[in-house]
Amino acid sequence: MKKITFILILIFAFSAGIIAQDYIYFADQQNRIAAKNVKISSSEIRYENYESNEGQIYIINRARVSLVAYEDGTTKYLQGREKKKSNYEYNKNLISFHLTDLIISNFTLSYERILGNGNTSIQIPVSFGYSSNNNFGDYYIYNTFYSGLNFNFYPTGQGKVRYFLGPGVRIGIGHDSGYSNDGYDKVESSDSFYTKLLINNGIIFSPIPELSLSAVLSLGMRYFPEAGKYNDEVRTTGAFSFNLSYRF
Repeated sequence: MKKITFILILIFAFSAGIIAQDYIYFADQQNRIAAKNVKISSSEIRYENYESNEGQIYIINRARVSLVAYEDGTTKYLQGREKKKSNYEYNKNLISFHLTDLIISNFTLSYERILGNGNTSIQIPVSFGYSSNNNFGDYYIYNTFYSGLNFNFYPTGQGKVRYFLGPGVRIGIGHDSGYSNDGYDKVESSDSFYTKLLINNGIIFSPIPELSLSAVLSLGMRYFPEAGKYNDEVRTTGAFSFNLSYRF
């Protein structure tokens, strides 16, 4: 009985010796180090060799290590933060040319700034109408100029293919054009300010960090105080744009 008890004590002691060590796993997933007294900083990892009692301190670059498994069973993943950072390698500034606006005789550019960790942005469009045929979603009303501000929310941050949405406001100058009561003579009013409140929904594709393509559908309300006979002051409105963006 004493002999069995002695063997069990040896087994537990041996098991405790195996468990009571830390392991440092390299990012190549092929090697690991048995260590003790592991200390992690923002740029390096300091440790002592588990099998040595000399107290010599070894140093490893943090970028080379994927995780540290401690003797108490806890694990610290060091590549998690790096992966999150690499998911945001896309440049934060976008200059976009709204290609489809040319169809309605508008020349439109916008600047977008990605904020924080890539989940939000602000965007400023600038548009010039260069023809009386540049209908912008309302019968007989044509855009002369507008600017505004969009707030975009990217639920999954930046990446190759992402969905975004958010509110936007446009303030511009529109030209109202209608017809006389007999329906034959065209009557044009003077230019006047208009306002649009929109909800933007879009998809952006970024094959490389410097280039993006996006499609945006906007729905909302328009207020045009100088609307003529054939237009309401307040009415629903919408827009679609396909954009080519340079990121820097």
